[in-house]
Amino acid sequence: MAVLSEEEIRDGLGRLVGWEWDTEGAAIRRSVRLVGFLEAVSLVNEVAQAAEQAGHHPDIDIRYDTVSLALSTHDEGGVTEKDMALAARVNELVEGTARVAE
Repeated sequence: MAVLSEEEIRDGLGRLVGWEWDTEGAAIRRSVRLVGFLEAVSLVNEVAQAAEQAGHHPDIDIRYDTVSLALSTHDEGGVTEKDMALAARVNELVEGTARVAE
């Protein structure tokens, strides 16, 4: 799978709420603040299931009530369609929950 061009990444991010491009890390990133630790862990579990189904795994960091995700296709050395697709799925999981802190 080919690494996306700068224009393709910017276009993709235009359709993905909350995601940013980390040009230095060659990844896209999003942080989500939830109402508590257990809700954060629950979201991580949902993301893990989606990642397994996609065969593509994000870097995940939990800091109490905040889940930070980074997506990059390491084998390709940058952002690919796999990353954009999993980011969209993550957004569906986030939008489908009442656990997100206001």
